[in-house]
Amino acid sequence: MKKRILRYKGKDIIVTFSVDRCTHVAECLRGAPKVFDTTRLPWVVVDAEPADRVAEVVLRCPTGSLHFQRTDGGPQESIPPDNIIILNRDGPLYIHGDIDIVDENGDVLLKDTRVSLCRCGQSNFGPFCDGAHIYSDFTDDGDMPPRPYEKRAEGTESTPLKIKLRKNGPLLLTGPFTILNATGETVFQDDKAALCRCGASEKKPFCDGSHNQIRFRTTEE
Repeated sequence: MKKRILRYKGKDIIVTFSVDRCTHVAECLRGAPKVFDTTRLPWVVVDAEPADRVAEVVLRCPTGSLHFQRTDGGPQESIPPDNIIILNRDGPLYIHGDIDIVDENGDVLLKDTRVSLCRCGQSNFGPFCDGAHIYSDFTDDGDMPPRPYEKRAEGTESTPLKIKLRKNGPLLLTGPFTILNATGETVFQDDKAALCRCGASEKKPFCDGSHNQIRFRTTEE
């Protein structure tokens, strides 16, 4: 999996930026405009705000393109206690938690706490979103109605969420997860699912086999 990672070092904190995973959600620009400013070079000036503030804003990035490492003894990034999948309206899946992305052989390609995964089928940086949904005809209001599920007991969602990339097919999820619709309502909980990433499913966010009909081809290889 190709990576272009830029590193910005301050006196108390280091910020890393994964170029290909950024989809310009702009949480960083709104949260700390003195630190993050795309009108200048370098666009990240880490010491423009205290390390605590920089860390707080970095954690707002839903794509995981921004991460930090404290060098002043401050708290490092922690693994969220829950695996949460958010259905972004007309856009990607925002997932945060204890995430392992693996290939068909089970080899780990990425361990992270925040990712933005393509579900329009058009990304050139699969499985990650690259903003292609903006220019494609992909639509999904993200207002999935609640499905019957057995509410998970508290403290049982510390298991990693394994996301297997099925070649030319869906995302195969194993491990506890909670799905929130675009309005933030919990609509489903389970520990296994196949989620569409070709963009054609009539059962979004779940796979209905449409990838076979449209001859969907994945790009991560």
